[in-house]
Amino acid sequence: MLALPAEAARLQSWRFDTEENKLTFTTDDSVEPTAQLISGPTRLVIDLPGTSLSRPETQAMDGAIKEIRVNEFENDTTRMVVEYNDGYTVDPNQVQVRGEDARRWTVQLPDAIALENKDSNNTPAAPSSRNATSENRVSNKPVQGENTRIQAITATTEGFFIRTVGEEANVSIERFEENGQRYITLTFDQTAVALGVTGARLPNNRYSIRSWDINQTSASPAKAEVTLALDEASPDWDISTLSGGVLVQPKEVSISSVPDAGRSSTSTATAIGSDRQTAAVRQLDAGELPSVPNGRFTVVIDPGHGGRDPGAVGIGGLQEKVVVNDIAPRVAEILREQGVNVVMTRESDIEVDLAPRVETAERANASIFVSIHANAISMSRPDVNGLETYYASAPGQQLANTVHDTILRAMGMRDRGVRTARFYVIRNTSMPAILIETGFVTGSEDAPNMTNPEWRDRMAEAIAQGILLHLQRGL
Repeated sequence: MLALPAEAARLQSWRFDTEENKLTFTTDDSVEPTAQLISGPTRLVIDLPGTSLSRPETQAMDGAIKEIRVNEFENDTTRMVVEYNDGYTVDPNQVQVRGEDARRWTVQLPDAIALENKDSNNTPAAPSSRNATSENRVSNKPVQGENTRIQAITATTEGFFIRTVGEEANVSIERFEENGQRYITLTFDQTAVALGVTGARLPNNRYSIRSWDINQTSASPAKAEVTLALDEASPDWDISTLSGGVLVQPKEVSISSVPDAGRSSTSTATAIGSDRQTAAVRQLDAGELPSVPNGRFTVVIDPGHGGRDPGAVGIGGLQEKVVVNDIAPRVAEILREQGVNVVMTRESDIEVDLAPRVETAERANASIFVSIHANAISMSRPDVNGLETYYASAPGQQLANTVHDTILRAMGMRDRGVRTARFYVIRNTSMPAILIETGFVTGSEDAPNMTNPEWRDRMAEAIAQGILLHLQRGL
C-alpha cells in the first residue's frame, strides 16, 4: 500500500460510469488517501483516512465487476472496494488514480482479464519453464511527500527500462552472491513505488533473469530497491540514468544505441539492440520524415470537439478546439505530402458526434486512427502539465508508444505516460487507434506554448513523424 500523490477530502458523493469503466468520487476536506490491489478475489481498495460516512452503500454490477462497496473500515476511515467476480483480474499497471482537482477524484479501471488455465486450487497455473518467465514480488509502504516514483518496468530481449516520474532518479548498483545465487540490486534514493507497479513476468529473456523483486525498503526517507536474481548464464549489467527512468543493459550490448534523455521509457526499451529502429531514431534526430510507399496507407485524423463544443477551456480562456483546429490539419498536410491517404473526421470547425467519427474510420478502411485533443484539470492545478497518449488495444499500444515517444523527443515536454482507456473513438474502431492529449490548457507550462503558432506547428510535425515511423516499422 502507498499514499497517493495528492490530497483528498471527506467523501461527499461517488458514482461508477459503466461506459467509461471509471469510478468518480468527491470530497470536502483534506486527507491523504491510500490504495491497493488485492487478489483472491481481485479487489481494488481505496481508503480515505480521517473521513466519516453517512451510510454504507453497495452497488451490484454486471460483467466482470461483482459489486462496489463503500463503508467505514474503522473509526474515521472510509473504505471503497471494487470487487471482481471469481475468475477475473486486472493489470495493476493500468489502474490510474487521479486527483482531478482538490475535491474530485477519478479511478480509471482497465478491462478485466479472464483467468484461464487454472489448477484445482483456482489459481493461475505456474509457467512450465522457470527460464521462460521470471517469478516476481512487489512490496509497498505508505510514503508521504514529493518523491521520484517508479511507475513500471518494461522488458525486452536486450535489457529493460525502469520508468520513473519526478526528479531524475538517484540510483546505485550493487552486485553480490548469496548461497551460490548471483544478484544485482538497484537502490533508488528519494523514490517511492507507485500504485499499480507489479513484478509482472518478464518475457522469454535470453539473459536469464530468474526473478526480480521491487521493494519499498524505507518510507522516510523514501527508498526503493529493484533486485534481480540471475541464472548462471546471465551476463553482468550496466545502468544508464535517463530523464524518464533507468536503462539496464547487459555489458555485451553497446550503449551507443541508447537514445538521449529526451526519450520516453517504454519506447527506449523497445529500441535497444535493433539496427532498424536505431536507424529510425537517427533519422528523427536529423529532422527527417520516415518514408512510406505512396498510397499504401490510409490514416484517419480526428480533431477533437469543434463547433458548439469547445472542449476544455483553460488559462486565459484558451479553448481546446482552437489548439486542435490548428494542429490536426497540419498533421494531415504533412502526411499527404509523404504519400499517405488522409481522411479527416471533420474538415472545419463543426460539431461531430462520437459515433460518426468512428463510422468515418471504418468506411475508409483506415490503417490507423489518431484522435488529437488538449487536456485540462482544475484551474487551481496549473502545476499539472505534460503529454498523455491513450490506447484501447494491443496494436493501439504499439502505435501509442511510437507516437508518444516521437513527440517527447521533439517537444521536450513533461511525460505523463502512455495509458489505456475506454474512450469511445479508440474503443470502437477496428484498426490501431490512439488519442493524444497534447498538453494541458490549464497548465502554466503547456498553455502558453499552446497559444504559440510555432509550437503548434512543431507539435503537428512531431505527431506526423510518429505516425510515419509507426507505418514504416510495419512494412
